[in-house]
Amino acid sequence: MREKIFIQQEVQKFYKKHFLIFTVDMRGDAEITDFKGKTMPQKKYAKINRVRATPTIVFYDLNGNEITRYIGATQTAEEFLWFGEYVVKGMYKEIPFIKYKQQRLKEKTK
Repeated sequence: MREKIFIQQEVQKFYKKHFLIFTVDMRGDAEITDFKGKTMPQKKYAKINRVRATPTIVFYDLNGNEITRYIGATQTAEEFLWFGEYVVKGMYKEIPFIKYKQQRLKEKTK
């Protein structure tokens, strides 16, 4: 995803507009600070937050509570943008992302 999707301008523009982004190396030793102000190595943060595969995209609310996650690579930049829309529109409160994606695919083929 890093070489094909994250680098696309449309993806970067959308995600920078709507989200604060930070990356965590699930095997990294660099110190990071969690939402409660506790400092720890990246790999410990990843373990505490159940990151077991890469990529794992996790969205948090402004209080540091996880609202949704996506494990694995999206197939296209469009699908990754749909995941961002899914969060921005609050659809994660109503349906799983797979259902949202199916709706978007149907809209696209009309």
